[in-house]
Amino acid sequence: MEPPVYRPFALLAFAAALGVGTPLGIAMLAWLYLGAPALTTEALLLHAHVQVFGFFGALIPGVAPHLLARFTGRPLAASPVIAWLAAALAAALGLRVAGAWAGAPASSAVAATIQTVVYAVFALRVWRALDPPPLAPLRAHLALASTWLAAACLAEIVLRASALAAGRGVPDVAAMRAVHAVGLLGGVLGWVLGVLLRAGPMFVADWRVPRPLVRAVPALLGAGVVLVAAGETGGLAAGAALARGGETLAVLAAVLVVVAGGALRRSPLGALPMLSRSPEEARLFRLAAASTLAAFALFATATAMALSATQPHVVADAARHLLTVGVLTTVVAAMTFRLVPVLERRALPWPAGRPVALVALAAAVVLRTAETLVAAGAPALAPLVVLSGPLVWLALAAVAANLVVAVCRAPSRR
Repeated sequence: MEPPVYRPFALLAFAAALGVGTPLGIAMLAWLYLGAPALTTEALLLHAHVQVFGFFGALIPGVAPHLLARFTGRPLAASPVIAWLAAALAAALGLRVAGAWAGAPASSAVAATIQTVVYAVFALRVWRALDPPPLAPLRAHLALASTWLAAACLAEIVLRASALAAGRGVPDVAAMRAVHAVGLLGGVLGWVLGVLLRAGPMFVADWRVPRPLVRAVPALLGAGVVLVAAGETGGLAAGAALARGGETLAVLAAVLVVVAGGALRRSPLGALPMLSRSPEEARLFRLAAASTLAAFALFATATAMALSATQPHVVADAARHLLTVGVLTTVVAAMTFRLVPVLERRALPWPAGRPVALVALAAAVVLRTAETLVAAGAPALAPLVVLSGPLVWLALAAVAANLVVAVCRAPSRR
């Protein structure tokens, strides 16, 4: 019987997204487009951090033991270290929320320290677990992605310590954008692509990624992360172009994997060859694939705008949310719908949550991207951009409802 070690991580992740990250995002959209009260800088930073580290960054260490056990063929055993990691991440999230609420930035520095230790320990466990020689490329890829998460939190420690020493309290916003980019592109996207390179046949029929591309993906992600960090923090005249170019390069790695693996290839009958337990899950993966291509197009556009000395902020923001909502959140939703029945050994408690999540995410992706049209001279669309936030919340709630009910019910006798 496989112990459900993912449970505390998944519950923490969805609680963070539903209770903190997404509501702050809705408040930010209401401020920008409806004239609602402005958010503090610390609240804006908290929104970005919770979505990257509190949501995705909590799910990864929870699901990883189950995936690594399947990759290596070894049985999964519960470990006190795993429980400690979950408790530490919960404590770090609590410190951040309390610090932002009370205006105590030092608590976020303590939280970043806890997270650095958590992700460093996690990276070491990933390295040790994937020791069979045939898994060497995957071992390097996933250990590096885990290390990027630790490196991002370590960089935040330095930035917050410097800000506190200077009496500012809140660190430089551009530098914090680099921190979040390192965690998102190197850590979260790195993990998603690493798992997809290995487990792609679960989702796409006849999945094949050329071996040279498998080895090149970590380098592309790493180069993109370095360019973003240099562009945001280097004080260079071409800093914006470097940063947007780094984001474009990182997302290019995802595009190459999606295209080379065959996610867009059509069968003779004209249907995309997605394999899934339900049509909704297949459509969720198609939405993620389409969002990957759209995000790459917008990031490339933002890069071109920066090179021509045009401010690319709105286009880059739309591209980032295409990546976080259209790609990563959609993949999380599809994977949760798929893994809950496997790990809990029971059918989904509320199967109708799948079409709800699909429709809500698809609509949210379209409406959130409409901010580019608002900036281009269509202010009437502004309320629709704000509506994208509640739609994302609804989609996450549909997923979380299945998770919570499945976890709370007594184990099946079958």
